[in-house]
Amino acid sequence: MAQESTPISPIKKPLGKSITIGCVLFIALLSLFLGVSMHISYKKSLYLRYQSYITDILKYVERHIDHDDLRNCVMTRTRSSQFDRLELFMDGIIEDFDIHYLYIIKPLAIRETKNVMSVMSAENYYNRYVDTSENLFLGWISDDEFDIKTVKKFFSVMEQRNIQFFEEKTGWSTDYTGALALLDSNKSPYAVLAVDVEITDLNKQIWGRTIMFAAIICLSGILFTSLFLFWAKKNITTPIRLLEKSVADFAANSHGKRSTDGLEFLRPDIHTQNEVECLTDAVTLMTEDMRIYVTGLIDAERKTVQMQQEVKQMSELANKDTLTGIRNKTAYDREIKKIEYDLNTGKEYDFGIGMVDLNFLKRINDTYGHEKGNIAIKKLCTLVCTIFDHSPVFRIGGDEFVIILKGTDYTNYDNLYEAFTKALEKFAADARLEPWEKVSAAIGAAFYDKNIDASVDNVFRRADQKMYQNKKAMKAVRMN
Repeated sequence: MAQESTPISPIKKPLGKSITIGCVLFIALLSLFLGVSMHISYKKSLYLRYQSYITDILKYVERHIDHDDLRNCVMTRTRSSQFDRLELFMDGIIEDFDIHYLYIIKPLAIRETKNVMSVMSAENYYNRYVDTSENLFLGWISDDEFDIKTVKKFFSVMEQRNIQFFEEKTGWSTDYTGALALLDSNKSPYAVLAVDVEITDLNKQIWGRTIMFAAIICLSGILFTSLFLFWAKKNITTPIRLLEKSVADFAANSHGKRSTDGLEFLRPDIHTQNEVECLTDAVTLMTEDMRIYVTGLIDAERKTVQMQQEVKQMSELANKDTLTGIRNKTAYDREIKKIEYDLNTGKEYDFGIGMVDLNFLKRINDTYGHEKGNIAIKKLCTLVCTIFDHSPVFRIGGDEFVIILKGTDYTNYDNLYEAFTKALEKFAADARLEPWEKVSAAIGAAFYDKNIDASVDNVFRRADQKMYQNKKAMKAVRMN
């Protein structure tokens, strides 16, 4: 029977595709990681620079403040000469330094409006002396200049002794603010000095630099990936695909065949001088060894089959009766040993033994010849095998047959016995039959009883006795 062919699994994830996807993902992740790292580090470095710049301005201005005088101005909301000089000084700062705002405020309460009081705001010359409409003055209370979030930050600054930095977004720009609490001679905070530096362009610069850096990484990654994929295609993926096709063709041609016709491996043209070429040579050598090995196996199998057939024929001849074709005395002895083994190992089942003996065989041989006697033997054998068709029948002597009663033949023996005797009577009454065809036979049977039978031989002897009793009874009937 031919072995069912097993299809080779299809390639669900080609190596070239997997390498390409892996390279793309690697470059994408690398670009993302380096881009984020560059963005963070670059932003941090710029912010540190701005913090240093703002710190210098705040410290410089703070050194020129008469805190007790300024505190008194805040409390009374009245300008002093010191206040005026400080205002001029701060106006000079905003003219000389690149800053957005320089101012002093006092946070009042955390609410939407009326939350911050202006103390001082530095202005350039034009805003101070020409267009003064937007100038802030001492004691001015803001309506909507500061939101609650920013006010909370100013209150936090009042509680700190170091400069605090934070971003503040307005409707027209984004400022980076540095704020310092102003302390009087009693070290009590009374106002906040703050510097705003516009960083709207700074953020654009950071993002522009980040995008440019990420683009450089991506272009470098694309170039590297292209070169790597070209190299991998030439040295890895294409040679492996060629090798895979040759191996798959070899497997498809050779699978399930009982000859060496398909055991020929076509070596692909691979000259990579690396592990792939070494693997190709190894597969070529392996398939050649396999072909030689299989050839030897097929020859050995052919000889084994021949020997098995010869042994089977010899076994059949040894266990088969040459005249009738049924099993002989040797087969009967083997069957009895098997039954004895089953009984000795505790396996119990119902069985019986029937003995059949052909009558008048010597008279037929002497009167009509042995050939006619053989016809009588075969006719009786046919009758026994037909009646007891569910049990094995053995010819153990010239005119003796043994039946090992099993199954329905065991349970229905009485009816089968009656059918057997009626068949013999029908033969005897048939005038069309020759004398040797009117076979006559005695039959007897015994059934295994574990309480009285120590072995199968006991059953055989009881069956043999009943057969002879039947034979005597048949002779007595003929004499009468």
